[in-house]
Amino acid sequence: MQQSRRFIKHYLVSGPRFADYIAHKPDKNQIRYEQYLRSIVAERDMLAPSGAIKIGENSELGMPWMYDYPNSGFVNVSQFSVTPQKVDLLAATGLVVAEDIDVRAILWTYTAADVWLGEERICSVHEPVYKPIKKQELTLALKKGYNALHIRMQNLAIRDTRNLFGIELLEHGDKIASALPDSEHAALYLELDSWLSRIQLKGNGLLLPDGAPCRIFVTYEDADNDTERVEISGQTEFALREQAGIAIVYGELPHKRLARKIELLHHKKPVYRHGTSPAEASAALYRELAELGAGSSFQPLRFGMFYTMARWHLGKSAVHDEAHINRAIEQIARREDCSDFFLAGLLRLMEDYTLPDALALKAEQAILDYRYWMTEDGSDGMCFWSENHALMFYICAYMAGKRYPDRIFTRSSRTGIEASAVAKRRIIEWLEDVEEYGFEEFLSADYMCVTLGALLNVVDYMEEAESERAAKLIDRMLELFARHTFRGSIVAPQARIYRSVILPFTQAAQALLHILHPGTPVGNSEWVVFLMNSKYKLPYSYAALMDEEQVLEYQTGNAWIKLNKQRDYALTSVQSPRYDEPRSFWKNISFDETAEVDSNLYVKSFNERYHGTSRFEPGVHGYQQHMWYAALDNDAVLFTNHPGEPADEGGMRPGYWYGNGIMPAIKQQGSMLGAIYDCGDEHPVKFSHLFFPAAKFDDVSKHGEWLFARKGNGFAAIWSSGEMVAHDDLLIDCEYRVDGERTAYVCQLGSIEEFGSFELFIDFCKRLAPAFDSSRLLLTADGGFSLQSSKHENKTQFI
Repeated sequence: MQQSRRFIKHYLVSGPRFADYIAHKPDKNQIRYEQYLRSIVAERDMLAPSGAIKIGENSELGMPWMYDYPNSGFVNVSQFSVTPQKVDLLAATGLVVAEDIDVRAILWTYTAADVWLGEERICSVHEPVYKPIKKQELTLALKKGYNALHIRMQNLAIRDTRNLFGIELLEHGDKIASALPDSEHAALYLELDSWLSRIQLKGNGLLLPDGAPCRIFVTYEDADNDTERVEISGQTEFALREQAGIAIVYGELPHKRLARKIELLHHKKPVYRHGTSPAEASAALYRELAELGAGSSFQPLRFGMFYTMARWHLGKSAVHDEAHINRAIEQIARREDCSDFFLAGLLRLMEDYTLPDALALKAEQAILDYRYWMTEDGSDGMCFWSENHALMFYICAYMAGKRYPDRIFTRSSRTGIEASAVAKRRIIEWLEDVEEYGFEEFLSADYMCVTLGALLNVVDYMEEAESERAAKLIDRMLELFARHTFRGSIVAPQARIYRSVILPFTQAAQALLHILHPGTPVGNSEWVVFLMNSKYKLPYSYAALMDEEQVLEYQTGNAWIKLNKQRDYALTSVQSPRYDEPRSFWKNISFDETAEVDSNLYVKSFNERYHGTSRFEPGVHGYQQHMWYAALDNDAVLFTNHPGEPADEGGMRPGYWYGNGIMPAIKQQGSMLGAIYDCGDEHPVKFSHLFFPAAKFDDVSKHGEWLFARKGNGFAAIWSSGEMVAHDDLLIDCEYRVDGERTAYVCQLGSIEEFGSFELFIDFCKRLAPAFDSSRLLLTADGGFSLQSSKHENKTQFI
């Protein structure tokens, strides 16, 4: 990237301010309804932020101006909203130049935003989008001296919401200095920001710079954890607590605490229960779940009712069990996003237990007044259409209708008998689709646990035909998890994933592996509660697949998966684009105005638009898809991706380590994989990066353009067409960045059994002599490997 091209990095911000927001406009098309909300949420022609800008003093929003930290060039206050809300945020910064100069720039944002230079509005984005990020060109006519920039951001918060903007200077960046308002007080924050950025991690200790501008403290896990804090002012080294997962170094300034998190990945290791049987492993997980929320004081827990259910199944109770159930009922009554999860649990609970009268009446009212599908009366922000949510809503409607067969369900005006009949048809369509095409949210070690819960309700509470079909799909889910299990944890490309991708043994589905095969690392998930009283028979024979070598490829959704799992390594990926013959794809029909909006294909089409396509092609905007993995152990993995945001822990989808801003081309050939990233000019992140946790390997080395790693008898090598530069963020000694819009990678795996020694493996890799022609987007390597990328379009990814 040119030195003169850069993002404005430092801002003062006021907000975000959240306010409930709903507009009642009947529409059976939820995409269209949410687009309508986005079209009206932002007030237009508003004035520039008024009043003095001083740190700690309130803006017109009634919230104080604060120094924005951490900063990456984007003001990012992304969050998850369970009900629709309006978001308001103000930001201010300044630019200083030695002479008058016009500067081309880009405003990147998902939100509605206005930008003022001095008193002049120079840029407006009137309507927010869900995805992908918008690009608005502007010109900054800077005058000699200080130039004030003000930004007003407005957005619709609905489920996962990207409240974010950044201003990229396309030229003359080396001639422009930043200067914040309230400069005297801001200087201390800038100084502390710089000091925190220079902290280093060496082994289990921190190396601290000189000259901190304030008192400095260390604490663990949570920045507000004052009970464990230790003052380290004036120290140059500090030994961290053994086994801590997160260290937090912070300085206290007036009005705000700036805290830098450092994840101690080398402390995070899998835990095993040796010598336990499957029955003992299950019992241990159930006891752990039952202990959650059982304390003497009430602590709201997202799945508190599930933990109550676990206690009741074990013949136990806790003082606040009814409070946990009541909280879940209130979330259902408010129709919060994901309240269908709680409703599935509540209906399951009510099948086996009688609630106290007052609680039973409250549950009945919530169940009868619930909105079981987006075509029913009401306006809210629930997600109905993802693979897991769709089945969850269907089975909830079925079970609720069976429970209250003669009652009227308010939002559909159907009787319970009618509601169950409609739900049964939808469930059958869902089962047929997954039987034909495979799971759309394939191998997702988080979301498939939710789908498991919905399927278990089908198994346990529907007629024999649907029950048996659902059981077979659970078998298929667990079979694929088992085949992709390496050293006890799931190593797989995944349709949807979160940051747990960096440590496979921490993913939710680890609980299922541990139940099937107690020799795998311990894990747990609230959805395991549904297994406690289910008639579903776990396929314990699949445990053998976890330890067997696997070489296979198969279709699921529109994706083509490859897996090469050997004793000492595993390589797996989706092919982007697909090369199998003959290729078959299901077709998205959501743009067809005549399509049946209640059909499963229409719902599935919605899911592709919101939650990312399983038709992997280079140049397409990504979401949460994890496209390839190489592993030498269950905590020693490497992969590349194009980040959806420029810094770790921003909370976006796509994120820093999970998903891709722009999908790459990928081709796997045996134990070799090639990837080509072409970020283009429609995305603000102009680098790709490699996850390479050095502390997790036994041996690492760098030879020219190659990085090598060894763990036990397994070997890994990664080559890049650009310079791989070590970068530290939340993680230290785990990341290499490659700047540039076009970059190619080659990954080669091997073992001592195949090569005889690590040194011979290194020699073999060097002889591969990869070459990348960036003008043709062509990657080649010795042995006949060739991958060429070309940009694809996919209109389904624009909302």
